[in-house]
Amino acid sequence: MSFLNLKFSIKSMKLLICLIGVSSLVLLIFCLYTTLNTSEKVIPPLIPGPDQNVISYELLRSQNAALVPEKYNEHEVKSRIIRDKIKRLAGGRNTDLSTPARRNRTIALNRNIQIFYYAPVAWYKPHPTVPTDRVVSRITENGSAVSFRPNDEQIINVAFYPKRKLYNTTETIIREHFNDIQNCGIGVVTLVWHPTFHEGLLRAIFKTAAIHNLKIAIEILEYPERTIESIRNNIKYFIDLFGKDQDSSTLSYFKVLSKQRDLPIFYIRKAYQIADTEWMRLLSRNGILTIRGTSYDAIVLAHISTKEHKSVVRRGGFDGFYTYLPSNGANYVSTWKNWSQLKKFADSYHLMFVPTIGPGYYDRKKYSRNANQNHGISNIKRYRSNGQYFDVAWRTALKNNAQIITINSYNNWVDGTQIEAAIPVFGFRDYLPGPPEKYLDLTQAWIEEYVKYKLNSIKLGKKIEGALGCYDFINNTIC
Repeated sequence: MSFLNLKFSIKSMKLLICLIGVSSLVLLIFCLYTTLNTSEKVIPPLIPGPDQNVISYELLRSQNAALVPEKYNEHEVKSRIIRDKIKRLAGGRNTDLSTPARRNRTIALNRNIQIFYYAPVAWYKPHPTVPTDRVVSRITENGSAVSFRPNDEQIINVAFYPKRKLYNTTETIIREHFNDIQNCGIGVVTLVWHPTFHEGLLRAIFKTAAIHNLKIAIEILEYPERTIESIRNNIKYFIDLFGKDQDSSTLSYFKVLSKQRDLPIFYIRKAYQIADTEWMRLLSRNGILTIRGTSYDAIVLAHISTKEHKSVVRRGGFDGFYTYLPSNGANYVSTWKNWSQLKKFADSYHLMFVPTIGPGYYDRKKYSRNANQNHGISNIKRYRSNGQYFDVAWRTALKNNAQIITINSYNNWVDGTQIEAAIPVFGFRDYLPGPPEKYLDLTQAWIEEYVKYKLNSIKLGKKIEGALGCYDFINNTIC
């Protein structure tokens, strides 16, 4: 009997060990799955206890550090992110999400720093209009006819979660946004616009900008049947509505020394979609539809992405070009090491080179992009690296003596380029180990560095006001 009992005990022990092993394996698989995958559901934030400390983030990087464009090893970066998340989970997320004491702005608003602004934000993916594999179960057959019912459940379309939650762009929200932007020292909001933009919202944005002493530049998106004629009408629409009285206008007017007049700024997204011969009709002095020398003259900047697009800018009569995409290495003009060449090209043809920087790029798309539809490339995600990516972008723009710098973006949550405050929520990315306002504070610090950099270069060159070069002006004046 004792032998049988011993045999039974050994079998029980083996069974228990196997059960523990299987349970551990299942738990490990579950942890890895929840770490690597992003939930589409909105779950309340994991707010820490009051006894947990703030891990603040400051600008501690030397301005004399060697400029080395960030190199991307997807495997290393993803492994590091997983390790950091496991450490935070194991340590009970020892970070404080309370709002840190914000520094007051110490410099005047700077019109040479301009930030892209989106209204409203597309928080949810649009409903499908045709059947797909994911919603095939939603298709119901009615006799010989097949009817399609779109998915009724809304799917979140952003990778980060905003501190203000999934807000509607009301006048109150716009005031909060513009207060953030103003406190950073940014002087111009570049409104991303298309013809379907609601006029009531547009007027609210201009009204709020005037209260906060901000100016508005316009970026005209691509839209169906966009032509030279329609773009001319778009420019005319804004100047007629908001720019007739230049002294009190909220449109962003710059003093253009070569023309001895003040002109508003317009950005044209994907300008290369229209031939340079067409642009000449609008932007050359002798064009049939020219705005040059008229009451609708403006500083018109083209968005380009490849080396070949430079000819569109030069021959089309543009005043300059901007890079828009903040993903280093994604295409020719967004690659930081190419900015010195782009600057030389711009200088040789008396054009403006306006680089676009950003804190990173991370959207929810998990599939390979169509290179023909996405800026000519298929991989544009860039990790924030705890603010280091943003630092290198700023430093590169300063090293190339950029006069106007655009930031992409204040609130483009869909592309994950925002500097607006974000909080940790399960299933979403965040700014840890920094506070929710980390990138607002970082932007403020770098704008102060921009002003110091410009003033120091003038001082070292021993230049007086009458002898300043085109790139020495730091606010509201261009050549």
